Amino acid sequence: MKRHSFSIPLIIAALVAAVIIQSGCRENTLIRSKVLPANDTVGLQTYTLPCITHTYYDPYAITSTDIGGIPIYQGVGVYTDPFFGTMTGATYFNLTTNDYFNVFTGLTVDSAILFLPYGGFTFGDSTNQSLTQTYQAFYLLDTLGDPNVVTYYANSTKPVDFSDPLSDPTTVNLYNLKDSFGYNLVAVNNPAMRMKLRWPALSKHLIPALNILATSSNPTQDFLNAFNGICVMPANTKQGTGAIPYFRLDGIGDGGLYSQANVLIYYHDPAGWVAGDTDLIEEYYFAPSICSHFNSITRSYSRYPVNNLLHSSAANDSVIVLQNQPGASLDVVIPGIKSLPVGVINNAQLQIHLLPAYNADTTLLPERMYPIGIANANYPSGVGAGGQYNLADRYPVTSLTPLAYMDGFYHPLTVNGVSQRAYTINLPREVLNSIAAKNDTIHLHISGTQDYYGAFQMVAGGGTYADSNYRPKLIVVYSKLNN
Repeated sequence: MKRHSFSIPLIIAALVAAVIIQSGCRENTLIRSKVLPANDTVGLQTYTLPCITHTYYDPYAITSTDIGGIPIYQGVGVYTDPFFGTMTGATYFNLTTNDYFNVFTGLTVDSAILFLPYGGFTFGDSTNQSLTQTYQAFYLLDTLGDPNVVTYYANSTKPVDFSDPLSDPTTVNLYNLKDSFGYNLVAVNNPAMRMKLRWPALSKHLIPALNILATSSNPTQDFLNAFNGICVMPANTKQGTGAIPYFRLDGIGDGGLYSQANVLIYYHDPAGWVAGDTDLIEEYYFAPSICSHFNSITRSYSRYPVNNLLHSSAANDSVIVLQNQPGASLDVVIPGIKSLPVGVINNAQLQIHLLPAYNADTTLLPERMYPIGIANANYPSGVGAGGQYNLADRYPVTSLTPLAYMDGFYHPLTVNGVSQRAYTINLPREVLNSIAAKNDTIHLHISGTQDYYGAFQMVAGGGTYADSNYRPKLIVVYSKLNN
């Protein structure tokens, strides 16, 4: 990015502000996001800029990410909300093996079980003990590719063999998914969805894949190429409920049989076997380093109130909504930057106020908001109009410290005597850069987190909401010299 040209007063102001910001980050002396000073605070003065707001749909969440130490959660099921519509999730993944030959030759297979560990989180009405989802497993008709090379998004898909399902429809009580947490501390009781597979359907794909390994020079990759993988999806996408569970492909235990996503095949040697003997178990399991995966998340808004916001033609919407990606996201324009005086900025904080009538259940709220800048024709230098850029406050991007200062969480606030909850995002450096560049508008796209794809949602006041206390605003706090 090219350097901006600054006047001498602006250079001095920026340097002073930078010193204040840096020392504040070290000593925690900057004005924090949970509270901004009142207008009558000695030595400080504030300016408030209004916002122009809209809601748009962002489908581009990457759902094939594998970062060591970060759980691989997959939302599977159909969730229906009376305001936000329907979300449908399916998981696609590879399996690998430690035995690169057909271990079942001459032996009898008794059963095959798909084991999908519960991730410990259900979005929606997780306390309802009667909610169920019905799932079904299918064989993939196409390979998923190398996880180090391929990228899949929430709107990605792969063809599956609907003609010969790997399982019959299996109904699961969502509340009971978590019942076995810690039970006797035995791995076999790890919380999970256990789905009985149809051995004839599974074996017609698995056995040929195992047979080719006898002469393979690269059995790990050849097995992944020969056995495409499994998809678990809702058996009926038209039957939504008030909750959707998240499963964890990479495991919840010590890495044993009952930890990661796997297919467990129980078999025995018919020669000398008698009733009561213990079955042998063969495992085909998900290994993040070599197995690909992705979480398909689709949404249907057409018959729900949120659809009006996504297709609004208003110049400035009165209500805005946000969901974890993929989903509804915020478009926020802050005009009037040129009207701000040149001076030492203590903080510049964007506040987005939750509407109490829609957000009574705090467990449904996004944990955090993440802003990214949208360039105009002149700002920032080196980025074309409409292009995305990291806000000045996000640097260095290799560190999490800037994110901690920028905040993005929601907090209790009091506005003109009214108790509220608002998300707050601190942008002082971005405002300073805009002032220096004589840029009059800051344009932001704001999204939720991607920890649990598609989960969480909130409704906030927009730029023309009837009660001005709930309209989003940028509050800029300056230091002023006292006599």
